[in-house]
Order: sequence, then structure tokens, then C-alpha cells
Amino acid sequence: MEAFEKIPFPVFVIDKDHNIVFRNSKAIKVYGEEDPPHDLISKTSYSKGAIRLFKSTEGYKYFYVFVEELGDGLYAEFHVELSDLLSSLEFGRLRPELLMSSGPIVFFLWENSVGWPVKMVSPNVQDMFGYTAEDFLEGKISYADLIHPEDIDRVFKEVVTYSKEKRKFWTHEDYRIITREGKVKWVQDHTVPVFDSEGNITHYYGYLIDITEKHEKEELLHILAESNPNGVMIYDFKSGEILYANKALEKLTGYTAEDLKKNSDPLQLIHPKDRQSVMEKIDSRLGGYEGSFSYVVRIMSKEGTVKWVRIISSVITYRGREVSMVTMMDISNEKARERRLEQVAHHDKLTRIYNRRALEGFLDKSIRHAEETGEGFSLLIIDIDNFKHINDTYGHNTGDEVLKGVAKILKNTLRDSDVLGRWGGEEFLVILPATYKPAVVGEKLRSAVEKHSFGEVGKVTITVGGTIYVEGDTPASIVNRADTALYRGKKTGKNKVVIIDEL
Repeated sequence: MEAFEKIPFPVFVIDKDHNIVFRNSKAIKVYGEEDPPHDLISKTSYSKGAIRLFKSTEGYKYFYVFVEELGDGLYAEFHVELSDLLSSLEFGRLRPELLMSSGPIVFFLWENSVGWPVKMVSPNVQDMFGYTAEDFLEGKISYADLIHPEDIDRVFKEVVTYSKEKRKFWTHEDYRIITREGKVKWVQDHTVPVFDSEGNITHYYGYLIDITEKHEKEELLHILAESNPNGVMIYDFKSGEILYANKALEKLTGYTAEDLKKNSDPLQLIHPKDRQSVMEKIDSRLGGYEGSFSYVVRIMSKEGTVKWVRIISSVITYRGREVSMVTMMDISNEKARERRLEQVAHHDKLTRIYNRRALEGFLDKSIRHAEETGEGFSLLIIDIDNFKHINDTYGHNTGDEVLKGVAKILKNTLRDSDVLGRWGGEEFLVILPATYKPAVVGEKLRSAVEKHSFGEVGKVTITVGGTIYVEGDTPASIVNRADTALYRGKKTGKNKVVIIDEL
């Protein structure tokens, strides 16, 4: 086992039941302390090896994996990161036949001249491209002839750019080649330049991997996403980039897919009041959480419209990255229906202020808040004086108009933080947070109503009874005390404010 410590890439010793019985220090460094991924290849493919995508401590990476039989039911499994493959002299000495035989990687040596003539190529080139090694070596086809016409300019520019920068190696952006049979395949191309003694590049030595299946999966993902009526994006939560956006997301946000991908801060799409919630989800992803999220937030469209969306997010691997697949469902109409139902459930149909059910809920919350924080509140109960006379004299329709008018005056006189509702009949209830002098507010309300003229009815007055929260109060006790104050006001002449601090 000590010999494996000298190998500069991960090595695992595995028994026939796929149990890891040893791993070298490089394996621990690459994969961490937890049980690393292993993929014991069948005996028939020992010499061929395979390409595997594994999650390392630095994220998802491609590894060339091959296995050696050690005897006694044990196997040595070697993982070589693709970016290190060509530069690993130890690897070449360990299994030189792997470099120029069969398997999922095709090796090339290209001359640095027009068309990149092939000076050396592994025999398995025919399996990938349909052309034999002799076709290349005899000059019947150059490497440039393989590259898809739509990709050749980009590949050429990358070679020129990286060569001028004197890079030791590089990985091209995925590009397409055309096989002898006319099929299109996607390849991942890792290239290492070969320099002469004067520092000039004479050749390029590289290896190609067929990644057509990966692109076909991505293409299928795009097809499914485009057929989805909901907005879909692929979001790299590590870099903060939007890598893909479907047409439905364009319609939902008002931004084109290109605008979204160029956006340096996608969180700007989220309503400011909801950004913290989204950031917490991103932090969870960065912390390693790979489960699904489902939550509701508001987004801001390009036109400034606020829309409610339900976000469903899950982790996938896309182009070698661990990213979030995010689906956004527009639930603005659903939220509007909820608001309408809440309006009906908690508001008085006639006056459009809170109803008794809602007031009881606010009263419970006010008492709990007072108990927890020590911050008190005041309560007012208001009754329209001689309201039965108004109904009997002018009719119930006029009475309803008076109710609506009084409610409007009260609402306009109170603070936004105060809670006003119809308690029943011609009575209103007001909750005054952090208020300890309810008589002042009560007088403002009484005076505002008295100054107003209600059409044919003329002047209308109100009587106000109030009290202050005291420790130990219940909803019933504080309402009873305010109601007692109101009764006293009614009995002593009406159109006045009576406050009872404590019975």
C-alpha cells in the first residue's frame, strides 16, 4: 500500500464487494474525509478505463478512471483528473499503453500549421470519428476538416489567444465535429502546446472526449424547459450567474434571456422585502444543502410590476457545474383571490373597515404583545347617538350612508397604526397601540364627526367610551371596561368622551 502513496493522484483499493479498504493521501485531499465516490469497472474494461463525473472538494470534475487487479479479490482504482492527464508523467509511465490504445479518450499530436495536420493519433480515433489513424497520418484529412463549420472560427480564435498567452494547457469551450458518416458529435478538447528551445510552439498535444450524450441531455432539458408554461432558469448559486432562461421566464420578467444572463446581480429581480429570504436559501446551497426548496416571493418585472411567484428549486449538474434548477410559477391571480377572500372574511361589507371577527383577532394580538413587551395600548368603543331615530325618520338606506360616513371620518382622523372596525350595529371599536391618553384621541374623533354635515340628516354626534390596558386584562375585561365607560357617557348626555382607567 505504501507504493500508492507515491502516486500523485487518487488511488483506492477496493474488494470484490466494492468496499474501500484503502485510499491514499491524495484521494483524501481530492474527495475529503467522507467516503469518496468509487466506480469499480467491470473486468472486461480494465484496460479501457472510463470517464466519470465526481464531486470533489472543489466541486464537480471529470476523472479518467481505470482499474488494476491486485489479486486476492482486491482491485486498485486510479482517478486522474482530466486537466492533469497529459501533464502527469507518472501516469504515462504507469500505464503508457492507455495513452495510445483504446477507450473513451482519443489522443492527438497536431502540427502547428494550417489545418492542424495530424502527426500522431491513437488507434481508437476510428471509434469516435469514423476515420482511421492512417487517414489522418497520410494527410487524407486534417483535424480542422473535422470541426463543424459553425465552430471552426471560435476554436481557431481560442488556439490563437491561448498560444499568444503562452499557456501551458487549456480546455476549449465544447465544440462539434462531423464524423466520416456525417454525424455531429460534441467533444471536450484539452490541449497542451509543445514548445521548442526558443519558446515557439511547434505542435499541440491533446486529448478529446466524446460528450455528445451530455449535450443531448442538456438539449433535452432545454426542450422540456421551453415547453414548460412556467418560468425556468438554471442558476449557478456559487458564481451568482443565470446560465439559462426559457421563453416563459422572459415573458414573466419582461427581460430577454440574454439580459438575464448578463445581469450581474440576479437578486435585483426579487422584491427588496423578499431578498433576505432568497439569500438565506442561497446560503443553504453554499453550505451543502441539496434538497428541494418551495417558497413564495415577489419579483419585480422590467416594467416595475410586482408579481407573486412560487419558486421551486432543486440541485442538478449542468455543464459540469452544481447548479439550481429554478421554476417560477406566477401566482399573482391566486394571491389576488386570497386578498379578496381575506377582505370578505375580515372586513365589514357596508363600511369596508374591519369586522368584529378581525377586531377580536387584533385584540388578542395586542394583549399578547403587551404581556410580552410591556408596551400597552388603549381601547375606544364609539356609538352613534340617536341612530335608531335616524333609521326611523330617514330610512335604513340613509342610516347606512351615515354609518359609512362616520366610518370614513374616523379612519381619516386616526393614525395608520391604529385599528378601526365595526363592532356591531352602530358601534365602532378602535385599538390604539402605544397610547396612554385615549381621551385626547377620543375627543379628536368626537369633534371630527360633530363638525361634519350628513346631508338631509344634518349634524350627527357620537359618544366615546375608552380605557387603558392594565396587567392581567383579557379581551373580555378590557372591552367590558370600555363598554361601561360608553354606557356612562350615554347616560350623562351623549356626545362626549368618558374614560375609565380601571374598575
